[in-house]
Amino acid sequence: MSQIARVSTAASAVAKNTQSRVGRGRSLRPRASENAQAGADDVDRRRALFGLSTAALASALSPLSAIAAEEEKAKKVVAVPYAKYAVQAESSEEAINVAKALKEAGARLYGAFWCENCNKQKELLGKEAMEYIDYIECFPDGVYQNSPGHEDRVKPDGICDGYTSAWPLWVIPKPDGEEIGIQGQIKKPRDLQRLIKEAKGEKTDLLKYFTTLEVE
Repeated sequence: MSQIARVSTAASAVAKNTQSRVGRGRSLRPRASENAQAGADDVDRRRALFGLSTAALASALSPLSAIAAEEEKAKKVVAVPYAKYAVQAESSEEAINVAKALKEAGARLYGAFWCENCNKQKELLGKEAMEYIDYIECFPDGVYQNSPGHEDRVKPDGICDGYTSAWPLWVIPKPDGEEIGIQGQIKKPRDLQRLIKEAKGEKTDLLKYFTTLEVE
């Protein structure tokens, strides 16, 4: 074989061997899309683990937070001395007549000196009418908690047992010994007149109630 032939044969062999190695190298090297997918999967796994860890931590700390809140509440100092509310409004003739009827019916009004709606109810009737109302104060000794020199008083007085669901609370006894009441603020004095009639077992003329200023 001539020298030129040997060189050509060797060059062909080298080229073939190089192509073979390059081909094998490509099969071992991951593609760019595969790398991106693997990275995305890894991020998703990390996010999932982080979410689980955060949820577990929040669940573990929740009872501790509740306990801390209760402890902080127990340490809170409250000192609100009792102060009788002074009614400023003048009573209308209607309010005075209703108040007299309430007194005759044995009605009672339960409330607390710090209750804004209770004081608004008193203003609705006026100071003259309130003189006829049997008002029951549920915090006659004020409100105290962790206050030096004072016994804790955070619950209504015993005289209000059974009448603390909502204030102001109007209660009127019925002839059979039971009671009828209205929770919440009354908007008009005549609403109380209707309550008196209901306690007596009388029916209210609703048409007259909604079209006149008073109920007979």
